[in-house]
Amino acid sequence: MKPIIGITADMDENTYKLKQDYVSAIEKSSGLPLILVPAMDNISQIADFIDGLLLPGGDDLLPEYYGEDISVPLEKLKFVKKERSDFEIAILKEIAKRQKPVLAICYGMQLVNVAFGGSLYQDMEMQVKGAVNHKTGQHAIKIDESFCSIFNIPQSAISSQQLVSSSHHQAVKVLADGFEVFAVSEDGIIEGFYKKDYPFFICVQWHPERIFYDKLSLRIFKAFIEKSRR
Repeated sequence: MKPIIGITADMDENTYKLKQDYVSAIEKSSGLPLILVPAMDNISQIADFIDGLLLPGGDDLLPEYYGEDISVPLEKLKFVKKERSDFEIAILKEIAKRQKPVLAICYGMQLVNVAFGGSLYQDMEMQVKGAVNHKTGQHAIKIDESFCSIFNIPQSAISSQQLVSSSHHQAVKVLADGFEVFAVSEDGIIEGFYKKDYPFFICVQWHPERIFYDKLSLRIFKAFIEKSRR
């Protein structure tokens, strides 16, 4: 049986939506994707039903989630609907209670950090001196070797200057307790962290689903599905 992977959907005024790359990456890794839409009355039942949770990319989290007011020009911000974020935080915490696998990508990583007490830079260009361009194209990251051994990812799957596909203007400022950084960009921005003492809980700021042919991206998704199967 293929493990069922819940993927949370984005929202606009009248439509639920999800980029195809997330679904394709789960299918290619031998998982069965199930698109989740906000259903606050069924959180516990959903958490029981799925085998793993994928939190995909999106726009910006409201600063109220991490105890701040808007501190940059409003035109730099585009907020995810609160209905989506509230649902994702609720389902995330139920999944965490059950110790089921979690993979969080871009906005998903930021949401995890905030859900467990961390904070964000509202705009790196304004708030991080010397920040490289994270909005478009690729940039290099450095990965801690211990991460590979913990999650059974061969060293051959990464390079000394690992290139990743990136499109974000917010980032982790203060990391939530209980998580460990395993990847940073050349400007010091946190690009990946994982939860200690947990079967599989990996959060990445880049988009591994876009470059699925990349060895590291492939191994992350494969490990996620393998842990979800168990």
